[in-house]
Amino acid sequence: MFDNPTLRRRTLLAAVAGAAAVPIVAGPAWAALPKVYIDPGHGGTDPGAVGNGLQEKALTLDISLQLRSILLANWGVDVRMSRTTDVTRSLAYRTDDANAWGANLLVSVHINSGGGTGFESYRYPSASATTVNLHNALHPRVIGAMRTIGGVTDRGLKTANFHMLREAAMPAVLTENLFIDSVADSNLLKRADFITAIARGHAEGIAAHLGLSAPNPPTFSTVVDNATVGRFTASTNWGASSYSAQRYGADYRFATPTPASDAAWFKVNIPAAGNYRIEVRHPADPGYSASAPHVVVTASGNRTIALDQRANGGVWRSLGTFGLAAGDRNLVAVSRWTSAAGYVVADAVRVTRV
Repeated sequence: MFDNPTLRRRTLLAAVAGAAAVPIVAGPAWAALPKVYIDPGHGGTDPGAVGNGLQEKALTLDISLQLRSILLANWGVDVRMSRTTDVTRSLAYRTDDANAWGANLLVSVHINSGGGTGFESYRYPSASATTVNLHNALHPRVIGAMRTIGGVTDRGLKTANFHMLREAAMPAVLTENLFIDSVADSNLLKRADFITAIARGHAEGIAAHLGLSAPNPPTFSTVVDNATVGRFTASTNWGASSYSAQRYGADYRFATPTPASDAAWFKVNIPAAGNYRIEVRHPADPGYSASAPHVVVTASGNRTIALDQRANGGVWRSLGTFGLAAGDRNLVAVSRWTSAAGYVVADAVRVTRV
């Protein structure tokens, strides 16, 4: 929700006619890394708009953290945020911080309320031509990214006398990413892939405004072991064993099969949307599962791949290459839900961008 909670959006200026994208003016050649300031709206004691089980402050922080990750993973930029946790920041703090840092642009991320639906964005009424260019680059890319997930109404490019736009010494745009009090909008906002799409659209708009070239896939590979702190979760039904020398690390987890949802999860921080090869490693034994279900959370939904864990132990085994959304989340699970006899084993996961 926008920066003055005492005003309602119904009093704002009407949408700028013709919200379609206009040609982008090429950005300058940067002598140093361009400075991008990201402002997750609200926070701390100020929850912002609330509705349908959601809080604006949490959504804006999620979007902004993913936006930062996507920018840093794909383009040469410097990024600063007004907050990276659930803390209280005054409006003056936010613009003073951006101004003192010498940001080249500012984007303030919000969620709307007030009985409407859809996406809209704002610039200051008497904004510079550079700000208009930023607005024109950002808006169509955000709405376009949203529409890769679900139908979203385009409410247009607008102007308003918001503090974040008025007091920023650099080009500034404020985005209102759907209505938290709309059931249809909130259902989209509850989807992890939709939040990532919002972040991606913001990143692509910023890069286009700055005249940055299309990103090259960054080198990325990470291993998550069952003992990696904060990266593995499993119920007490999963035991730990160091019986097999084919294990990765000090031990591995095992559980009996059951027709119930009791998966062991590996959490991975994917830096940017793209294609990733996912491999798993496990010890092998005749007493292990002939069909252990492995679930991968892809950008287009969950995929389940069954592995025979009675053979091919102690090596990396590919589950396949999948399109993944950016973000830090439970990515790969080993499930107990199988009719095959034998222990189901969860040991380690490796994710590599391809």
